Amino acid sequence: MNTELEVMKVVAEHLGLSVEDLERQAYLRDDLNLSPIEINDLLAKLSQKFQISFNPDEVEGLQKIEDLIVVVEDNLLD
Repeated sequence: MNTELEVMKVVAEHLGLSVEDLERQAYLRDDLNLSPIEINDLLAKLSQKFQISFNPDEVEGLQKIEDLIVVVEDNLLD
């Protein structure tokens, strides 16, 4: 499984976009206009899809799609 692509698919689906419309470097709030509640919803979807749970400390500083990919990959290794 390509974790990066799967995370991008979840983000794209959440935003009603295609994966091609997204960039790893896109900021969740500034570029994608996600509110803190929407980011939490997105984290819940990722948690369910990958069957992982996030530590509040590790998701506190999420800013970019790339950060989401890294935190998911880190949790898959645990």
